[in-house]
Amino acid sequence: MSKLEKYLAKAQEPVQRRTGSVTIDGDEWHVRELTLPENRECFRLAEDENGRFDSFRYNDVRIVKATEHEFPWNNKELLDAYRAKDKFDLVVKLFERNPAGYQQLLDKVNEVNSRVKTEQEVVEDLKNSSEPTEKQATSVGHSSTDEEDQSIS
Repeated sequence: MSKLEKYLAKAQEPVQRRTGSVTIDGDEWHVRELTLPENRECFRLAEDENGRFDSFRYNDVRIVKATEHEFPWNNKELLDAYRAKDKFDLVVKLFERNPAGYQQLLDKVNEVNSRVKTEQEVVEDLKNSSEPTEKQATSVGHSSTDEEDQSIS
């Protein structure tokens, strides 16, 4: 399969996102992993008019992006009730009296979007790679079926 065929096939595959949930004030919040374009948008939206990065706004934007598939952040009545200028301003106003709930939601967003791989995951990715790396191609006497390479559960 050529690279072109591979990526054409991938374009048709449904995107699998990691998800998680957290209960805040008796309500279950469902958080999903952000896509690369969503992550980029979060950074852009977290800059002020002078180009300075606002980490508080960045967290608010990430919460909205990770939960907007199920929560109506743009609901006009909700925005008016909390006197929020936009959906990203609504987050802090919604949780103004519940900072612990805000932190729980932010922690879940961070957890679902963490991409730090363990050494074992990196090894598994390399094993499953269709094209050998230079080290794999020149390696002599080592097999991916060696006992030490087997994953430990």
